[in-house]
Amino acid sequence: MESAAQPERSSAAVLDELARVRLLVVSGKGGVGRTTVAACLGLACAARGRRVLVGTTGEDDRLAWMLGAARLHSDAREVMERLFIQRLDPQRCIVEYGGMLMPGERVSSLVLGNRTVSKLMRALPGLDDYAVLGKAWHEATRGGAYDVVILDGPASGHLRYVLGVPDAIVRSTPQGPLSREARRIQAALRDPAVTRSIFVGLPEPWPLTELDELAVSLHRENHVAAGAVVLNGLWPDEAPPESEDPALRPMLAALSHAARRGAAQREAVERWMKARPLDTPVLRLPWIFGGVEGPAGTRSLVAGW
Repeated sequence: MESAAQPERSSAAVLDELARVRLLVVSGKGGVGRTTVAACLGLACAARGRRVLVGTTGEDDRLAWMLGAARLHSDAREVMERLFIQRLDPQRCIVEYGGMLMPGERVSSLVLGNRTVSKLMRALPGLDDYAVLGKAWHEATRGGAYDVVILDGPASGHLRYVLGVPDAIVRSTPQGPLSREARRIQAALRDPAVTRSIFVGLPEPWPLTELDELAVSLHRENHVAAGAVVLNGLWPDEAPPESEDPALRPMLAALSHAARRGAAQREAVERWMKARPLDTPVLRLPWIFGGVEGPAGTRSLVAGW
C-alpha cells in the first residue's frame, strides 16, 4: 500500500512476519541474486519453526549447493531440518496440476504425459508457467505438507506475465474446472496473508529505479502485496587504516576502492529510501567476494540479518 515513509523495521521483525505468509514469490532482474535470497529466506523461515519448501525454475543447481545438497530433483528433498528444496519442472507440474482437474493423477499422467499430447500442451502460451504457479500455490495453500512455500521464479519482466495468467483464464474461460482453479489462485495471490512478493535488487541508482517499477507494477496490476525489498551486494564502506608500508599498498588500494564503492552505494540507497513509491520493509545482504560457496556461507548471510 502506498504511504508516507515509516521508520525502518528490524530485520528480525520483517522475517518473523514473512515466516507467517504461505507463499513468498521472489522477483527481480536476472543476475541480482534471487536464488541466494530464496535460499536465505528458506533458512530464516525454517529457523522460526516453519516447514519450508523452496522451489526454483532455474536449470542449474545453485540452490542445492547453497543449502548443502549435490543437486536439485523434480521431487522435494529435505536438505536440513524442516527445509526442503525442489526443481519445479514445468512438464511434471503440468501432469501434477492436471491431476487436480482430472479424476486422478494416474489419468492425468496417461493423458498429459503422452509424448504427442505433451508437445501440443507445450505449444499453448503460458501453460508451463501457469502449471508451475499452480504447483507452488497448491503446496502453499492446500497441499498440507508445508507452512511456507518460497518460489524462486522467473525474472521480473516474465514474472508479471506469469502472475497475470490466472486473470487471463478467468476472463477468457468463465466456466469450468480450469476457471474455478484460476479464481482460487487469483484470490490467493491477492490476499496478503497468503502471498507476498520479495523484490531483489542491487544497491545502485538504475537497478533501484527498476525495482520500484516492478514493485508498483505487481502492486497495481497484479494486486500482489509487497513483503520486503532485499538489497543484495552491499560493499563495505569503512576506509582502511593508513600505512607507509609499501608491501601493504596493493591491499590498501583495493580496500579503499571497496570503501568508495560502498559509500556510493549507501548514498544511492539513502536517496532511494526517501523517494520510493511503496513503503516496503528493506533487508540487506553484503557483497560476498567469491560468491556463496555452501551452506556455511548461506547461514552466515542469514545470521547477518
